[in-house]
Amino acid sequence: MKIDESLSRLEVITKRLGQEEIPLDEALALFEEGITLAAAIKTSLDEARLRVKKVLDKAKDTFLIEDFDVQ
Repeated sequence: MKIDESLSRLEVITKRLGQEEIPLDEALALFEEGITLAAAIKTSLDEARLRVKKVLDKAKDTFLIEDFDVQ
């Protein structure tokens, strides 16, 4: 599953978990799915960050690169 698809699914899960009337079994299943998706998204973003770093390392001294914080 692509990152954007995973993020969309995670948003659906979050909205459903935020509803008042949700059976415990469904909530637990959605929570487990959400945790799995979040971990996969983090892995994909870490891999993308590494790819960007490799590309920038190859272009060393061509660009001024500044770190930024994502919050």
